[in-house]
Amino acid sequence: MNYKIVTLALILIVMSFTACSQKAIVEEEIISTGKNIVQVEKVKIKDIEEVVTYSGTLEAEKAALVGPELSMKINKILVQEGDNVHKGQVLAIMDSTQLRQAEAQFEVAKKNYERMKSLKNTGSVDKQTFDQIESAYKTAESAYNFIKNNTQIKAPFDGIVTLRTKHEGESFSPMLPSAYGDPALFRIVTLDKLKMNVNISDVDINKIKKGQKAYIFVDSEPDQYFLGTVTFISPEADMMSGTFPCAINIDNRDHSLKPNQFALTDIVIKSSSKTLIIPKDALVDDNYVFVVSKSKASKQAITRGLSNETEVEILSGLSENDLVIIGGAIGLPDGSEVIIGNQ
Repeated sequence: MNYKIVTLALILIVMSFTACSQKAIVEEEIISTGKNIVQVEKVKIKDIEEVVTYSGTLEAEKAALVGPELSMKINKILVQEGDNVHKGQVLAIMDSTQLRQAEAQFEVAKKNYERMKSLKNTGSVDKQTFDQIESAYKTAESAYNFIKNNTQIKAPFDGIVTLRTKHEGESFSPMLPSAYGDPALFRIVTLDKLKMNVNISDVDINKIKKGQKAYIFVDSEPDQYFLGTVTFISPEADMMSGTFPCAINIDNRDHSLKPNQFALTDIVIKSSSKTLIIPKDALVDDNYVFVVSKSKASKQAITRGLSNETEVEILSGLSENDLVIIGGAIGLPDGSEVIIGNQ
């Protein structure tokens, strides 16, 4: 047997019992003296923001349902769901039968128009006839351009394809609704900037101003917040809910946030910088705290400023580095002898 190991184990056991005994003796001494154990925290100089919290859903700042305005067969689809596209990029090519017909009619109308222009210059055609030919030419040109624009389906802005409703070889009808209501071959959205729509209560409506900062929180990023700005507040309440529609624009360049995602927002309605701050737990009631000095707890009147869920601004009554009780103040008589348990 290794006697050194046994000896070391016995020493550790004795030390453990000794420490426990000493702790018990200290606790007994504290109880016998009638002193209270309290937890304290220093008064700090910090920034503080007062917020109101609302929930809502995120949506793309720009979104468009894209498709031809004519019933046409799809010849080729050039993009898929999830693809990034640029403004003017061709997304799909439709059957060109109608385009060829319109082009032929346009060419005929154009030739007639050019011929009539020459005759008009020589006075060989009356104004009424010329006007009719010119009108037919412009109508044919407009029809040709309209069908041409509907034969090549292009992206209206930079974005991401989030929906494709048809496949190559299928027919598209502008009369049939998509999952978003209106007819569409594609849905294009921008993700760089999102918008959050919230409904502000009558209690808070006069606190919300255009340009105020807002923090956005989503469950998919629990340890992160996103910055937004209030960009719209309705001047009238919704007739059904009695709340005021409000929009918050959010920078989303890394695409962490997604359209239709549920979110919470803290809208900053007031702020103070480099001011005295204490934890809310230090409040005995709205106007008092306990301050510890030389092992004695004294009740101290304060004037409060801004507050949030965890902290309170102090306008008067305290100084930086004062020790305020944040635990153990319930039922504590003014002037009591205390022992600080967290230092």
